[in-house]
Amino acid sequence: MNAPDTAAQPCYSVRLLRPFGQLLRRYPAFPSESLAPLEALEPDERVPIAVVHELLRGTVELTGDPDIGLKAAREISMGDYGALEYVASSAPNLGEALQIVGRYLPLVNDALRFSFRTEGERAIVQLDSQVVLPRAAADFQSAAFHITSSYRRPRDPDVEFEVLFTHAQPERTGEYERTFAPGKLRFGAPFNGFVFDKRHLQMPLQSADPKLHDLLRKHAEQLLAELPRAESVTQKVRDLIAQQLSGGNPSAELIARDLHMSPRTLGRKLEHEGTTFKELLDDMRRRSAMRYVGGHDLGLSEIAFLLGFSQTAAFHRAFKRWTGQTPLEYRRARRG
Repeated sequence: MNAPDTAAQPCYSVRLLRPFGQLLRRYPAFPSESLAPLEALEPDERVPIAVVHELLRGTVELTGDPDIGLKAAREISMGDYGALEYVASSAPNLGEALQIVGRYLPLVNDALRFSFRTEGERAIVQLDSQVVLPRAAADFQSAAFHITSSYRRPRDPDVEFEVLFTHAQPERTGEYERTFAPGKLRFGAPFNGFVFDKRHLQMPLQSADPKLHDLLRKHAEQLLAELPRAESVTQKVRDLIAQQLSGGNPSAELIARDLHMSPRTLGRKLEHEGTTFKELLDDMRRRSAMRYVGGHDLGLSEIAFLLGFSQTAAFHRAFKRWTGQTPLEYRRARRG
C-alpha cells in the first residue's frame, strides 16, 4: 500500500486508518482477514487518499452503516496521533495548541487545511479539505478532532459549542448527538468545523509543559521537513474553477487547456487523487452558494447566474440537495 508513487498524490497517515480497523473487527459482515495488510503497516506510513476513500465507500456499503466515521473516531485513544498530538498538548493553552495543529497537521493528513480565527466574541475552527470527502470521512475528521482535543483540555461543563457539517442533516442523528454531546449540531453549513466562545482560547491545558514543548516542536519540524511533498492537481483545478465560476460555467476542457494537458489526462490525474472534475465543480458551487445566500443581499437569480446555472430552478434544486433547505429557508435561518 505504501507504494513509491505516494509522494505524487495526497496521502493519509496510517494513524488515521487504525481506528476503522479496530471498529470493523466487531462487524460480523466484514471479513476480518482483509484488515491484515492495514495492521501490518507502521503508524507513520502513508496511504493515498484516493485509495482510502474508495475503501471507505465500500465499507459503508458492506456494513450498511452510514455512521461508521463517527463510531471509528470513538475508538481513538490518547496518543494515537503521535508527534502532532504531543506537541499540541504540551502547548500552554488552547489557542496556541490550535496554531500548532494548523502547522503540523500534514504529519497525518496532506489534504486538510486547518485554520481558526475570531469574529467578535466567537472563535471559529474550520476544517477545509482540499479533496471532496465522503460523509463518513468528513464525520470522522470532525469527531477525531473533538475527541482528541477533549483528552487534554480541562473539563468545563459551561463550555458551549456548535459543530458544523457541510452535508445535509441525515435521517438519524443519534450517533452525532452521542459523539458531540453537549454540542449543538448544525448541518448544511458553509464549512466543517466548530464555533465556541473565544475566551476559551486562553484555557490552560492540563498537559502544558514549556520545556517538553520546545523539544517536541524541534522533532515535529524535522518530521515535517522529511515528508514527501504531494503535487496536488486538485488544488490547481479548485483555484481555476474559483476564478472562472463567476464568468460562466467552467468546463473540464477549459481547465485542462489552462493546465496544458488534455481533458483525458486531467480526468486521469484527478481520479488518481480521489476526485473528479464534476465533484470539484459541485463542491465549489456549494461553498460559494452558501456564502452568497447566507451573507449577502444578492437576489437568488443573480446568485444562480454567478454560479453558472442556466436556470434559477436548477440552482434551487442543487441548494436543497446540498443543505436540505431551500435558499430562502437557509437565508432566513442564518439571518435569524
